[in-house]
Amino acid sequence: MKIINSHYIPLPEPHWLIVDPKASIYEQIGTLTVVEEAPKAKGQYGIVTHSHPVVAFADCEKAEDNGENIEYWGSLTMADGKVLDDVVIEDCTRLCPSNRRSLVGMMFNVLVFKFLKGIYFENFYLEDFIEDLKFAGIKLLLPEADQQEIKLTTYEGDENGNGIGMILSDMSGIFFMTPYSAMADKHGVHPNWDEIFMEIVNQARAYLTINPHYMFHFSSSVDSLQPLVEKLNADLNDYLERKER
Repeated sequence: MKIINSHYIPLPEPHWLIVDPKASIYEQIGTLTVVEEAPKAKGQYGIVTHSHPVVAFADCEKAEDNGENIEYWGSLTMADGKVLDDVVIEDCTRLCPSNRRSLVGMMFNVLVFKFLKGIYFENFYLEDFIEDLKFAGIKLLLPEADQQEIKLTTYEGDENGNGIGMILSDMSGIFFMTPYSAMADKHGVHPNWDEIFMEIVNQARAYLTINPHYMFHFSSSVDSLQPLVEKLNADLNDYLERKER
């Protein structure tokens, strides 16, 4: 396609911090809109318009948790403004304004749901994402109560067996989700419960970086999940090392 026109729009401060489909966090400092020719019927042309974020890496040199929000100082790595040419704005999610860096639990859970069920789930690690949020000075506003009740349910994905069947919990609180079809046997039928257990252990460890006193108790109304629930309640908390805040 032939580019007809491109237009850069700088954005006023405070900028928004955004996350792309690969879970990378940026500060959006502008938008690049590109208009291109688009072939239609034979011998005819139309146009297509797409917009890309222009970003800086959203990091800070020092962050201090001061209650409701994280106070931070230091210099952003502004560079000259990087164009995310392989990502359009519609594929990115706004996290929070750069001057009010906090993320509510429901939005965090929605993002985790997207990443774990998406094409990048094999390269998505919850603990790394939480650390990236901290590095960007974003405080997660997750439940503070130490005792966390988790109700496991099943979520059936693509009926064609494309590997997105999951186990998940109520998204209103602490959230666990495991793409268990990727851990099933070679026929993709029987979940590997040991692998699923360890995946939940790893996610629980990630949540301990937010609150090292979290204790997890599981329940489910789904008969097939009862053995997993029993194993989680018997063994999960013993796998976790809790450090002082």
